[in-house]
Amino acid sequence: MKSLFRLVKVFCLTSLCVFCILSCSNYGFFWGLFGEDDVDDRSSSMKNLQSEIPDFASQTKASSSSYSVLILTDMHFGATKEDIDEKAFLNWLEKRFQDTDYSKIPRFAINLGDTADGGHDSEYRQYLDFEKKIKALAGKYLYGENDETADSDRKFKVYGILGNHDLYNNGVTGFMKYMYPYNSSYFFHIDQNGDKSGFSYYFLDTANGTTGRDQLDDFKSKIEADPRPKIVLTHYPVWAGGADGAFAFMILQNTMERNILLTYFAENNVRQVYEGHAHANYGYDFTKFREDVIGSLRFSSRAKKQCAVCTVNEETKQVSTEIIEF
Repeated sequence: MKSLFRLVKVFCLTSLCVFCILSCSNYGFFWGLFGEDDVDDRSSSMKNLQSEIPDFASQTKASSSSYSVLILTDMHFGATKEDIDEKAFLNWLEKRFQDTDYSKIPRFAINLGDTADGGHDSEYRQYLDFEKKIKALAGKYLYGENDETADSDRKFKVYGILGNHDLYNNGVTGFMKYMYPYNSSYFFHIDQNGDKSGFSYYFLDTANGTTGRDQLDDFKSKIEADPRPKIVLTHYPVWAGGADGAFAFMILQNTMERNILLTYFAENNVRQVYEGHAHANYGYDFTKFREDVIGSLRFSSRAKKQCAVCTVNEETKQVSTEIIEF
């Protein structure tokens, strides 16, 4: 009996050791034992970011009623399985900045999360090196900047939101330090004509796989008071086929929360929802709005490496999405 007890004890200790070793990998011991930073602590309300909207006025090649937005997601800096095809991406982006159809030129960019594979500061800094190359191209073609005094780092905005990987190893601290606009839940609107004819952008913090009660309530109150057509950005897909779909384990898992969000979208002039996390494409037209999951710029196991270009037409109130594969 004693020998059996010792055997069970050895098995349990061995299992615990293996668990600790695995959880001390890139994702951290704390993640393995205790989970993650809580969305209700981070994002009880959405910040009004109207004072930091993209600087369209100083950009060249302006389009009167249509403009485009570059959308990136799931870059996982620090991951070792695959690399971003940086050369192919930057070559494509340089050509896009030279497009003769000015409505197709990105005026700002959005990063849908999972920037840092393990939430480490070094991974965020790797991303910032990559982002500087994007801003350098924007500076050259949108602002005519070609020297060391270039100010495109301030002018060309790249708005980020949290992904679940960004939380690992207390990565939310690095996110708030390195990732513009240093906030995980916010909104702004763009009215090129100076009236309320433009679109509003709402960035939701879903890095924990939920919006949390407070953020959800605040989101509801803000979109109900906003008459503009809207674009919503999240890391986790809201529906993407639902519990019976191919991405069942990649979506928000609370059925009631999903249904509430879909209802809010339909009733409050949301036209488009963009999401990441699944490393694959998915699109569904809900008639009143469309949902699109964008695949990873790094990983190709479920879909080709990709980014997206969102084109907004303020006159027709239409949004179109172009998937760019590498």
